[in-house]
Amino acid sequence: MFIEFIQSLYDQSRPLPENPDDYTSILEDIEYFHLSATVYSLLKQQGRIEQTPIYFQNQLQKEYQTILYNNLYIKNQLKLVLDTFEANGISAIPLKGILFAETYFGHFSARRTTDIDILIRKEDMEKAKMCIQKLEYNVEGDSPSYHFHRTFSKMMPHSPVPLTIELHRDILRENSSSFEIEQFWKCSIPLEGYKHIKQLSEVHTFYMICLHGWKHGMDSLKYFIDIIQAIHVLNYKIDYNALFKMAKNDHTLKRLTSTLTVVYNQFPHLDQINSFPFNKKSKIWWDYQEIRYGDRQSVKGFKNLIRVHLSEYDQFKHSMIFFKRWLFPNKLEITNLYPPSIKHKKYSIFRGYIKFYRKKFHTLFRALSYSKVKSQQKY
Repeated sequence: MFIEFIQSLYDQSRPLPENPDDYTSILEDIEYFHLSATVYSLLKQQGRIEQTPIYFQNQLQKEYQTILYNNLYIKNQLKLVLDTFEANGISAIPLKGILFAETYFGHFSARRTTDIDILIRKEDMEKAKMCIQKLEYNVEGDSPSYHFHRTFSKMMPHSPVPLTIELHRDILRENSSSFEIEQFWKCSIPLEGYKHIKQLSEVHTFYMICLHGWKHGMDSLKYFIDIIQAIHVLNYKIDYNALFKMAKNDHTLKRLTSTLTVVYNQFPHLDQINSFPFNKKSKIWWDYQEIRYGDRQSVKGFKNLIRVHLSEYDQFKHSMIFFKRWLFPNKLEITNLYPPSIKHKKYSIFRGYIKFYRKKFHTLFRALSYSKVKSQQKY
């Protein structure tokens, strides 16, 4: 039902559900995927909010108001960070978040935002880090050398969840592709009112959100809506042939085509806006029931991990690099996952590895057990 509801939001030839009882489950799904602000904004923009039940309207509006206040705080924090970078001559590009909502959804409150992501040149990372710390954000642990971002956080007013800032020097892990971040910088355009702060080009924005959705296994409808919204806004500006040529050079083509195949399969009206040049597979890996109700810790998480990182890297060596990191994490990663305890300081790393592999084998056992049960149920 929820997929059909989202289809009706973007394909207005489809009517909204007529049965008021259907909106109870739709509302549950909206809240599960944190899409209240987006659904409310779309219905208001289309003048169709009144076609939904009153309780549905009231709940969406209530959630929208909460997100409005949170996003306003984040918007102000983003401006403070960008102004600080500008004053210190640090080049930066905001990713996703507030700027993406304003550009592609029409308002900063039309898309729930929980953090701030900013692209920074590698050589400016330490300088940017000091600027962020002066704004009273705390560094969250150390990162392995192949990680492409540093994380900072501080508490938000009237919120139990801290605001997180991630400073990225790249958007993909090292040795996972032949992607060169410099192409994003070269094609970026100055953000209004700034000299050093840039905005991603339209093509690279679309490229980024597709890769971002793939990285998360498209495990939320929010990734679909980001991509759908961008297709609606950009329309013919996205030249798929040129984009896929770029992705082929970057060795990200399988990731990109897989992600868009899933999106176009679920939302076929997109072909009328910008036709997808690849054949859409009749059997695809994505399943709504699995991401909504499945056990992420066993079945979905494990199976999608294997699928994503074994079959959807363009080069086999990139798959092997991932699995090596996944199976044999370094000491820094283990320490971050399982911080040393006062009681067992001397053997903290050893105990951390034991906990890590115990969890891995437990996940594998649950996934295999589930697959065996499913096979027996067929007969």
